[in-house]
Amino acid sequence: MPMDKPFITQSSLYLEAAGDIAKQAGAFADRTEQNRQIASEVVVALKDAGLLRALQPRAYGGLELGLDVWLSIIATLSAQCASTGWVYSVLSAHATAVAAFPAAAQREVWGESGEALVSSALAPTATATRSGAGYHISGRWGFSSGCDFAQWVLAGARVVDPAPGDPAMIFCLIPMADVSIDDDWSVMGLCGTGSKSLIAKDITIPEHRVVPFRRLLDGISGSSGVPAYFAMPRHAWAPCGLAAVGAGVALGMVEKFVAYINSRKNMSGRSLADLETLQVKISEAAAEAEAALLLLKSNCLEAVDAFNAGGDLPSLMRARNRRDQAFATRLAAGAVDRLYGAAGAYALFNGNAMQRSFRDMHAVAAQIVLNFDAAGKSYAQIQLGKQPDDLLF
Repeated sequence: MPMDKPFITQSSLYLEAAGDIAKQAGAFADRTEQNRQIASEVVVALKDAGLLRALQPRAYGGLELGLDVWLSIIATLSAQCASTGWVYSVLSAHATAVAAFPAAAQREVWGESGEALVSSALAPTATATRSGAGYHISGRWGFSSGCDFAQWVLAGARVVDPAPGDPAMIFCLIPMADVSIDDDWSVMGLCGTGSKSLIAKDITIPEHRVVPFRRLLDGISGSSGVPAYFAMPRHAWAPCGLAAVGAGVALGMVEKFVAYINSRKNMSGRSLADLETLQVKISEAAAEAEAALLLLKSNCLEAVDAFNAGGDLPSLMRARNRRDQAFATRLAAGAVDRLYGAAGAYALFNGNAMQRSFRDMHAVAAQIVLNFDAAGKSYAQIQLGKQPDDLLF
């Protein structure tokens, strides 16, 4: 049932809450990495502050915050714990995906409280077979970040022998109780995201919990009374949330490096903080990290303005945003690499916060939607008068 639940309205208070929760997440960072999932105390804090409803429709108790505020929250969390920032990014963004489904599905997911969380398994690696007014789904999906805390999963599937007029690929909403979790997330970076695999065995999905693959990617056609990001092409803005994790990691790396060199002396007894070479590295890394986050925010806000003005996004803007999601990640990775390379042998030890930031940053950059070779080509193809061949464009 749609709700009218009061929330704090000032964005600054949400950002302040994010800062407090980020400190808590940072304190749990070692445990998060060891347990391979974020701390339950942090999830509770994010729920209590309303932050997990940042992009949820107000009709179901959400905040409908601006994308710039959302990106700031992600970066703030990620500066202290990248795994927390990553899980927050995907779980909060998925509320806009649920809003692409029929009202019956939205009511089923959010029900009376609007508290349900939705993880994802977006790659269409499962198969769907039409069965009356619905589908039978079977298969395995990887990389379902935050699935341990989710009540639903947004999953992709390829349709077996689709009838004329039926989509070849679909997204569906599945109760988490209907799938099994394979605890296979043992990795070198973003260890605490719990991005485990999910398995479905002949699950029946009713029609109202299914949408065509392109409908979700292209936005909700003809939607009204909701922010532009519900309706505009999803990949013009949603991967910015993942890239903001990288920007946050880089910003946090600057803080960690500054604290480190302020506490160290070289063999001659001189403070490392007095070395101009390190001072320059700090300035350059900070500029890259800040530029990455500003680029993501600027592109999102410009896209919202363009969509509100014309009801669509120019192809070149869509391609530019995809390009810059990956470029911002490249900037952030450069900042982290520069400082980690200057940190010396002490940063090699397990448990060192800078080592974790280095690993986490490269795990962020490994995400395919943030790969520049994949994300950058559509922009050039349009400039060259060619048709983009990126499925996510």
